[in-house]
Amino acid sequence: MATLVLFGCQSEQTPEFDVFRYNEPTGIPTLDPAFARDKSTIWAVQQLYEGLVRLDASNKVAPALAKRWEVSEDGLSYTFTLRNTTFHSGRRVNAQDVVYSLERLIDPKVASPGAWVMERVVALKAQNDSTVELILDAPFSSFLSMLTMPYCSVVDPEQAQRELLATQGGGTGPFKFHRWHYGEKLVLHKNEQYWQQDMEGVALPYLDGVAVSFLPDEQSAFLEFLSGRFDMLGNIAPSFKDDLLENGELASKYQDQFLMEKSPFLNTEYLVFNAEKELPRELRRAINAAIDRELMMQTLRSGAGTAATGGMVPNGLPGFAEHAGIAYDVDSARKVIQGYDGLPELELTTVANYRDLCEFVQGSLNEIGWLISVNVVPSATLRSEKSSGNLDFFRASWIADYPDAENYLMLFASKNKAPQGPNYSRYANAEFDGVFEELVQEADPQRRARLSSTADSLLMHDAACVPLYYDQIIRVFPHHIEGVQTNALNALLLHKAKVSH
Repeated sequence: MATLVLFGCQSEQTPEFDVFRYNEPTGIPTLDPAFARDKSTIWAVQQLYEGLVRLDASNKVAPALAKRWEVSEDGLSYTFTLRNTTFHSGRRVNAQDVVYSLERLIDPKVASPGAWVMERVVALKAQNDSTVELILDAPFSSFLSMLTMPYCSVVDPEQAQRELLATQGGGTGPFKFHRWHYGEKLVLHKNEQYWQQDMEGVALPYLDGVAVSFLPDEQSAFLEFLSGRFDMLGNIAPSFKDDLLENGELASKYQDQFLMEKSPFLNTEYLVFNAEKELPRELRRAINAAIDRELMMQTLRSGAGTAATGGMVPNGLPGFAEHAGIAYDVDSARKVIQGYDGLPELELTTVANYRDLCEFVQGSLNEIGWLISVNVVPSATLRSEKSSGNLDFFRASWIADYPDAENYLMLFASKNKAPQGPNYSRYANAEFDGVFEELVQEADPQRRARLSSTADSLLMHDAACVPLYYDQIIRVFPHHIEGVQTNALNALLLHKAKVSH
């Protein structure tokens, strides 16, 4: 009966139970963290599992299942000491479970898209039940940040061997699986044995449960949010963006009912040049200078996001080079264009969702006398063509895998040229590569920030790409919801969330 009251068809809260309710329009394909590559899966996985370390709300690497760790002087060995905690099944977590979980990532039978996280690991050792050691093939200063990724969650081997991770989960997180009505609702209950406590020693989480609905139509979900059925609006869809936002802030008509929270999101939207097509550097710089990014943000994004004044590394990360970008200067851009008797033909390729953005760029270049075309293609076509090197100029975005400038700069390292890696620009610069390799091995945070800024400035000096804007996380809550946290990777952290009565 308690279950019926808590999670009835209408999901209405009662004074006896505090439930956080949100909608996931795309559905949740799996609860297995080895496949946590999309937002909907990541948000669910973050409630059910934990890794050795986590990325907290301040974007710092913090203890999770490991209460402490040590890194050897040569930067090759990472030794973690586990805290005393249990899986949802009640069995205590040990070092062998950590080894199993991380080795599972590289198991060909699992075929996890996160297998690359373990590429630098040459040995995994359970020294005893509470100590595990990871050994790398070379120093890699971003490794701890990588371990915060949901791919690296520690799973219950018994659930994995029974092939239940995808449908029921099996971790140590603040919530545990209760029921999944496919296509309708996923229900999680509070993990009564969760290890975390608040500053007063009260056990977390505060909530009794989480209920995730799957309304595919975002306009309908918005109306349901306004009516009180959901406790968070986490997707600001184009269909209601202009009604909800005024100059990047919550519209005045909603301020009595709701609260909007904004924070940096490690996602850079940019345009990519194919370096092998030999478009002159001064023309690449002219394209950068011709775009009024502030106007673009107001007209196309309702002020949601930050116009890119720096390079590829977004604001919110150490090493952000705030003024490294090529500033808006339409007169200088026009002067460069007028210096050419004939301009090269240029086609900007994009997917349908970003057509308006690319047409804004097209209009900006048209104003200075360069007529370019916009080609809208399916996502699969764009992926294939950019990998094969057939595109001259295309729109892209990069959401950080882990919170480190290295994750952005590696997109332009010559050793990562597609199809061997994610350098789809095919950019190659020996000076940039040298700085990047220093960054990879440097452990000192201040020196790493300087190296990141230097590398990004080199990219902008060469006009290797066109940064457009740095994204924002925007969430809207009714006033009775408190304590929902996020970080720069758009995590959904509910262990301290409350429903005030």
